[in-house]
Amino acid sequence: MSALKFILHLLVWLMIVIFQIVASYLIIFLLYVIFSGVDTTSRGGWLASLFVIWLGYVIGVNLIGLIAISWVWKGVRLLTVQRLLGSAIGALIPLVILLPIGFSVPVGDSGTRFFDLVTNTWQPILAQASLFAAILGYFIPGMINIKNQPTITANTV
Repeated sequence: MSALKFILHLLVWLMIVIFQIVASYLIIFLLYVIFSGVDTTSRGGWLASLFVIWLGYVIGVNLIGLIAISWVWKGVRLLTVQRLLGSAIGALIPLVILLPIGFSVPVGDSGTRFFDLVTNTWQPILAQASLFAAILGYFIPGMINIKNQPTITANTV
């Protein structure tokens, strides 16, 4: 029976991760629709697009994660601030790695070296790494034992 319970917990966790990914993409899409007039051919527009990616990942991962803890995993410590910081820092690290690559090449439209090297090659790779680092950063505070933290469960909120 414990093997079945383990598989069930693993499937629920996998579904939550999939919902976090979908919610993050949906939030990024909505932010890009709202701010559709941003010029991504300038340095400021490119930095704004990186900020939107980071913000979408942090909001999507934390929103679905907190809903899952409140509704699915009752009794798990919320650790809201630690999970928010973990996901924010996790999502930020790959995007910070992208900054020197983006600043080493002059900005331009499609067909330029910036478009080929940064926008088409490195940005998608590091943006995906940023998403998975945000998810990992969200779950790490729940895996480690945090000392001097009051225990607040989802049932008491």
